[in-house]
Amino acid sequence: MRLTILFSLIFAFAFSSVATTQLHNKQSLHLRAPPTISHLDTPAFQITKRQNGPDSAAAEGGHGGRRTKKTTPAQRRNFRIAHGVIMGSAFTIGFPTGGIFIRVLKPPNHVYIHIFTQLFSTAMAFTGLGLGVWLGLNTRYLDYAHTIIGFAVVACLVIQPVIGAIHHWRYKKYKKPTWWGYAHRWFGRAIIVTGIVNGGIGLLLADNTKGGKIAYIAVAGTAGFVYLMVVVQWILRTRAVRKDKASMAMKRDYMESTDTAEPQEAAAHLMPTV
Repeated sequence: MRLTILFSLIFAFAFSSVATTQLHNKQSLHLRAPPTISHLDTPAFQITKRQNGPDSAAAEGGHGGRRTKKTTPAQRRNFRIAHGVIMGSAFTIGFPTGGIFIRVLKPPNHVYIHIFTQLFSTAMAFTGLGLGVWLGLNTRYLDYAHTIIGFAVVACLVIQPVIGAIHHWRYKKYKKPTWWGYAHRWFGRAIIVTGIVNGGIGLLLADNTKGGKIAYIAVAGTAGFVYLMVVVQWILRTRAVRKDKASMAMKRDYMESTDTAEPQEAAAHLMPTV
């Protein structure tokens, strides 16, 4: 009888323990917070957008930005299109056109038209940067390769006019090419090429349509080809002008030496011989 009572107590205690454990597990599942995507699980430097996670910063805090205000997918799409159009126009049309003007137009107006075109394109780039920052804060894109390269390119646009101004001042003073001029030209070309390439990276990040990518490649390729042809023509024309100047200088030196030699020979003939 005592053994029966003892076994009954043991069985009741075990059953109550199991029931309590199951109830606790059920309550834990209801109270547990939903899983979140940590920014540490995602590479900090990407080209294409994340495969998992929302398109807005509303559901994922941190990771390259914070949500500034509630936005809709339509608003983000409109800002994305505006950013792409403005930046693409500045780097595929604006800056190359300014570089072409300085080579094909006649002085002195070519310098002022070049300055106006490049400053206008720079203003477009800063406008596009503002739209890009807004997008980065609202779509968590501030830590991508496209965004980081974009910041660097726009920062270089601040330095480029300073180099150009120094070159213009020294060229007017000394009337000959300067190293500042070489730096201004090649630094500007590097900025344009980097900006065009970064625009292609932006199309990948935005998951643009195939038609949009083809249109961008066509415009950028055409602008690059035209600019290259103008630069090559300018180099060949400059070499021809320098060659003509050297030839004219040689002829002038020869004529001057001949003119000085003839009076000396005539005077030698007039001198009496002993």
